This record gives sequence, C-alpha cells and structure tokens, in this order.
Amino acid sequence: MDRQGVYDEIGKITTPTLIMVGEEDVATVPAKAERIQARIAGSHLVRIPGAGHSSTIEEPEAVNMAIKAFLNSL
Repeated sequence: MDRQGVYDEIGKITTPTLIMVGEEDVATVPAKAERIQARIAGSHLVRIPGAGHSSTIEEPEAVNMAIKAFLNSL
C-alpha cells in the first residue's frame, strides 16, 4: 500500500475527539493511539479492556459506554 501518512496533519484537529483502542490491539497498538491523543489538544483516549482491533464487535457495551460518556461530556 502506497499512501502518504496523515500524522503531521493530526495536530490541526480542533473538534472534540474521542480516540478508542482495544488494549489487546496488535494491528493499531495502544501506543499509537497514545501518540495520536498527544497530538490532538483536548482529545480523550479510552482503552477498551479485553478487546483487540475489532473492539466494536468484541466489547460493544464498553465501546457504547465510552461513546455515551464522551458525548455527555460535551
């Protein structure tokens, strides 16, 4: 796959942002989510316990709770 990365553009995001990552994700590791969160001012990072890369399928209740809490915080 040949495409330009967007990491340098992430810091331009100014809207409220929720970043979620499965604690057991090996495709997009939690450390990568932490780097993204560090670049977006005011963003929130939620780690989903017991989930890998498909956290919405593996732990849907935890994902829904995180989204709900984030939206209620706005």
